[in-house]
Amino acid sequence: MEIELLDVPEAGELHIKALRLKNKVKLDYKTDKHASFTVKDDEKVHNVMYFSEKSGDERWQCDCKWYTLQNKPCSHIYAVCLALKDKKVDI
Repeated sequence: MEIELLDVPEAGELHIKALRLKNKVKLDYKTDKHASFTVKDDEKVHNVMYFSEKSGDERWQCDCKWYTLQNKPCSHIYAVCLALKDKKVDI
């Protein structure tokens, strides 16, 4: 499965937090159609999911409160994208 990475905004709070979290990303599991990652954010662990059968931003989901309320990519999703781009996590 090939994962379509999102472009991480170059400035702002989401970018700064994603940079801090990219070293705390771990692959939980993957199948032919989706992958699950964990991101340790301070004392909480968030689950980020990637669904290859969906399109655009809908491919990415996170269980954090910010994503749930905004329905837009959060720092945890961006951290996974940065970790994959920088080869911090093998898929």
